Amino acid sequence: MTGMSTTRVLGAFALLLLGSASAQSLESQLLARLNDLRVAGVRCPTGTKAPAPRLNYSVTLASAAQQQALYMAATGRITHYGENGSTPKVRAASFGEHATSVTEIIFMGSPGPFERAVTWWLNSAVHCNVFTDARYASAGVSVLTGARGTAFVVVFSSNR
Repeated sequence: MTGMSTTRVLGAFALLLLGSASAQSLESQLLARLNDLRVAGVRCPTGTKAPAPRLNYSVTLASAAQQQALYMAATGRITHYGENGSTPKVRAASFGEHATSVTEIIFMGSPGPFERAVTWWLNSAVHCNVFTDARYASAGVSVLTGARGTAFVVVFSSNR
């Protein structure tokens, strides 16, 4: 593995397994919060966004999000590029998602409420525009705390 020791990856994976029950609850809460914002319409730095349909939960996209959250939590890197330079679209495709458009929003910080991530995304023009974009119909979420912090990753895909 490039840039990561096997011990770090295994340690982060163990944290993932041990915290999976609480993480799933947190992940579903985060997706619900993003959906509430989408259907209400929000003010992004680029202007007010019209309401958008709720996102459908996708196990496939959640797997891609989990892969990136694991990488970020293990390495401390806040990046859309994963191990070996993988991109959100490549990671999603590796789990079987082949939509025309695939993207993600990320946040990393100390353990704490996910609302910090949501506030950051709302105040970032690019991230706010992504999660309010009506072309994205499905999403998967992962929240993972590792030695380097808590990674929040949401992967979105369009209707094929």
